[in-house]
Amino acid sequence: MDRKAEGQYQLRERSEHTTAVVGEVLYCWGGAWEGLVGSHDSPTKRQCTSAIDAFNLLSGVWSSQPTRGTPPLGIIGVSCTTINNNIYYFGGYCGHDSCYHNSLNCLDTLTLQWKELQPTSDNSVTKRGFGGMIVMGSEPQQLLVIGGEAPISTITQYHHQFEYIKITGHVDRVRTNEQNIYNLSSGQWTVPSVSGQCCPPTSAFIIERINHNKGIMYGGAVADSGRPTNSIYLFQLSHNTINWECLKQGAILNDGLWPEERWAHAMIGGMEDSTSE
Repeated sequence: MDRKAEGQYQLRERSEHTTAVVGEVLYCWGGAWEGLVGSHDSPTKRQCTSAIDAFNLLSGVWSSQPTRGTPPLGIIGVSCTTINNNIYYFGGYCGHDSCYHNSLNCLDTLTLQWKELQPTSDNSVTKRGFGGMIVMGSEPQQLLVIGGEAPISTITQYHHQFEYIKITGHVDRVRTNEQNIYNLSSGQWTVPSVSGQCCPPTSAFIIERINHNKGIMYGGAVADSGRPTNSIYLFQLSHNTINWECLKQGAILNDGLWPEERWAHAMIGGMEDSTSE
């Protein structure tokens, strides 16, 4: 099949966007692209974010699908995960100043209808982007949000069990390892306790679910400088406590193949530290 056929839809160039697979379709939404960033809200931004790009994994063809309802304003570095036919989006960065969000939105891929579960507000959940989110639990199902970059705020309630480190070169931003749980049945946020060797303040990492209460985290940007790391963490949710374990080189077979430090990566690539050996 000629995937460059004349008239075929071409995906717009972008960065720091989100992708999620539902069934046989990969959905791509948000991100930074020319002419869009720098605006909190505008007709152009609403027009661009009111469509989602879909890649059919069987036909290998991209298409642009219009959505209904109101998409979130935080479009860069959004955390997303899926449950059945729904894609959940948390937080994100607007692309101007230190405008981060902590809204939680759901896109039903059957109807392409947006639903706002929680608006952006100054509540117990720190506004942030470039973190991670996965589904945990079975009954009820919960969304676990981890880490990211956040604005320095005199309003947000920082939690003693987590760290908030100022990012070098940004007087108004911190990197954090804050963790939050959203109960899809009650519609309430909670702040869990942590035990074990918790990850440091990290952004632009990868997390994946292993089973209903266990996940894995790899890489990311850490410390105030945002240097890349190759750390691997396991975390497990039990009641309202998240237990962390850091895997050390030598703890698993073939550790000679341990990956290079990287951040802002996908599962098959990333930005490696050119200074590493």
